[in-house]
This record gives sequence, C-alpha cells and structure tokens, in this order.
Amino acid sequence: VPNSLGPGELLIHYGTEEQKDKYLPGLANGKYIPCFGLTGPHNGSDAAGDIDEGTVVLKNNKPVIEIEVNKRYITLAPVSNLIGLAFKLNDPNGILKDGKEGITVALIEENHPGLIKDTHHNPLNAGFPNGTLKGKFTIDMDQIIGGEQNCGNGWKMLMECLAAGRGICLP
Repeated sequence: VPNSLGPGELLIHYGTEEQKDKYLPGLANGKYIPCFGLTGPHNGSDAAGDIDEGTVVLKNNKPVIEIEVNKRYITLAPVSNLIGLAFKLNDPNGILKDGKEGITVALIEENHPGLIKDTHHNPLNAGFPNGTLKGKFTIDMDQIIGGEQNCGNGWKMLMECLAAGRGICLP
C-alpha cells in the first residue's frame, strides 16, 4: 500500500512541480517514510465508503479544509513522517474555484498541528508498524496532491495508482 497508494506514486502522477521537488528526493533517499491514511473503523479500505470528511471554509479570506480524522491499521503510521490522507471533501458554501466535492487526497507531514499518531497496533505480536492517524486540524489547498484543481479527483487518482501497483506487485 505505501508503494501503490503512497505519496510517491500519487506525487509522480498528480503532484504539482513544487510538491514533487519538495518530497520526491526525500522519498527516494529515505528521508521521508510514507504512509497512506485511508482505512477507518467504519469503512475498512473502501475509499467510497463512510470515510472521514473535511469541509472547505474561509480563514482570513483563504479557502482551507477543516477535518477530523480517525484512521486505523495504517501501514507504517507509527514510523512515518509523510502522510497521504484520503477523505471526502464537502464544499457546502461553494468556496472552491477549481475543485469539486468528493474523495480528495492531501499530503501532510508528521508534525502537522493537530495530527495524532501515537497508537501502534500489534495484534499478532509481530512488531510490524501499523497504527492510527487521528486528530482535528486544518489542511491548506496547496497540501492537496496536485493543488486545488485536484479536489474531488481522489477516487480516480487512487484507482489508477492502485491498478498499476497491483498489476506489478500481485503477479
């Protein structure tokens, strides 16, 4: 999952040049350890299911996303420092210019204000780093992979990357 749905592949295909320049070198040399927050207590790994929702609001006349997340069984979450985050975006006041509502994918770093990643799942006592991503925080539009114009395009992005990863890894 960190490879086929992780920040690296999503950035390569959909990221802005600024996002690629900032994160891809660190992902390649191990500075960044990625994880991908999709799975929740009510949706499993179904991105179209009952996933966390974020709402577009204006803060200082700038659109941002307010979100509360509860992600579980996230591969590498306890050790990650770069997090791809899938959520359903709502824009009830029509604030978005280029984007639209729907599944959206953002990129946040481990020190993001409000992000909590202090739980480590160890059900088989194998020590593999699975954990949770929780918290209530704000996401800036430039943290959406590909920028504001990719708001609502997350389902397409995820399915395209997942299909390629499965086509390579599973056989």
